[in-house]
Amino acid sequence: MANNMDNIDSRMLQQFVMDNVTPRKCLIVASGVKNHKEYVDLVKERLGELLPVPEHNYVRDQAEYIGGEYRTWTETPATSITLAFESCPWTSDDVHAYYVMNQLIGSATAFSSGGPGKGMHCRAVTNLMQKHNYVDGAAALNSHFSDSGLFGMTIEGPGSHSQELMSLLVEELNGLKGPIDEVELNRAKNILKMNVLMAMERTEDRLEEIARNFMTYGDLTFHQYCDKIDAVTSSQINAVSSKLLAGKPTLLVTGGAINLVPSVTDVARQLN
Repeated sequence: MANNMDNIDSRMLQQFVMDNVTPRKCLIVASGVKNHKEYVDLVKERLGELLPVPEHNYVRDQAEYIGGEYRTWTETPATSITLAFESCPWTSDDVHAYYVMNQLIGSATAFSSGGPGKGMHCRAVTNLMQKHNYVDGAAALNSHFSDSGLFGMTIEGPGSHSQELMSLLVEELNGLKGPIDEVELNRAKNILKMNVLMAMERTEDRLEEIARNFMTYGDLTFHQYCDKIDAVTSSQINAVSSKLLAGKPTLLVTGGAINLVPSVTDVARQLN
């Protein structure tokens, strides 16, 4: 945060480097190498040698999900609501289900409600934008980390419809607990697989994904992505979303009519 900048000094930065930029935490990858020995010699010459540090003395604290509610008033006629829950880390078997869920909801904005490649059939468009003229934008959010994750939704619209916006958001998340039509599910899977493959078209992107794979899993799993996406079922999504929404919510509200949005306690009651 900006108000914490004054607390950062040279000693703190040096300690961060000693804790994080260490031999065991560094991975150097390359593509198109014809002479491996020459490549290794060049790496040693250009990067030098990292001095050994007592890595065993440093243990990173695991993230702790807290949840809660935060509202901030802004001078605008619109209200923005974000509702999220703790999901799972990268190593969980449910990661691919969350990505399919993210694709099912998708995203939509008032100035572009559809069209080629814009997620015309996602629920943010078909269930929200096309049915309710007061929805200016809606999108799923999905993030995974080494020890936790977040899944939820953001919705925006006029402050005068703040309560309705919250109700729609809750209804959309609850909708993931019901049976999902096979056509809709397969469409979401196909779009997701297309996005994955397009994201790894370039050699540089594939190389980065290989490095992230190895650092995260200790193995290469990117070639399994499409198969694992295909294996996601409606019942798995129902089970994952039911477990997700039974957890502690995090509610963020910004805008000029923040007091019209129900409390996080009321939201949790509606979801369960």
